[in-house]
Amino acid sequence: MKLQHLGVLLLLGALWGASFMFIKIGGAEMPPDTLVAARLVLGALLLLVVLYGSGQRLPGGWLLWRDFAIVGMVGLIAPFTLITWSEQIIPSGQAAVLNGTAPLFTALIAYGWMRSEHLTGIKLLGVGLGFVGVVIAVGLTDVSFSSAGTQAQLAVLLASLCYGVSGVYSRQAFKGLPALVPATGQLLAGALLLTPVALLRNGLPSTLPSAVAMASVGALAVFGTSIAYILLYWLIERIGATRTSMVTYLVAPMALVYGAVFLREQISANTLVGLGLVIVGILLANGVIALRTQPVAKPV
Repeated sequence: MKLQHLGVLLLLGALWGASFMFIKIGGAEMPPDTLVAARLVLGALLLLVVLYGSGQRLPGGWLLWRDFAIVGMVGLIAPFTLITWSEQIIPSGQAAVLNGTAPLFTALIAYGWMRSEHLTGIKLLGVGLGFVGVVIAVGLTDVSFSSAGTQAQLAVLLASLCYGVSGVYSRQAFKGLPALVPATGQLLAGALLLTPVALLRNGLPSTLPSAVAMASVGALAVFGTSIAYILLYWLIERIGATRTSMVTYLVAPMALVYGAVFLREQISANTLVGLGLVIVGILLANGVIALRTQPVAKPV
């Protein structure tokens, strides 16, 4: 990998890792659906400018816009809202570690739904190891389905499942389209679907959030959504989807660092061990690393 590509990969991981910090800050002063709607609207507007500035256009046809709407709901509105709500209760770093399970869900869904992946014993081991890592990261001492903390943790895992579903669905629905087109279409569809709901539920704020909260939402929309998507597809075009997916391994560690430095969140040994197992599980489940055995010599 060229140094330029590695630098962009690290930058993308840093931007997505910082998103969890921005969600934590903005979500302290805004309802989750309002924050997510603002993020989608601003992100969609910026991507529309980039899309049309590059000479591309959003296609017509209700079937394609149906797919934009489905991915906008399952891949954007649902996970963004679940994570934003969860971070009102649990640390941003813990949310990032739990959200790191998205590739594990993707591997399972790709096999079970589309049969597009060959799920070997080693890959199943990776999936299992990843979820063991989640259990270690969150701990088992305070698990109770009636507690807000456990519900928040489950919400992030549900968000990861949504990412897995939308990722597999997008591969089929948007095959052959220039990558920036579905990115813009799903953001726009998500914004159009959620904004009226957020306004009906919460209305316009009687007092504006603090400058820090508003800046966090702006940074989330511009850097964590629009620019991140642009960098993502820039990388995919140059180094391919497989190597670009390595950014997954950078997001949670980056988020833990941001949370510790800027939000004074504590990082426990359990969290680090669990994160390590999640990363190894992802590597195994996606075939990035494989366990090989030496062939037994046959007698002659």
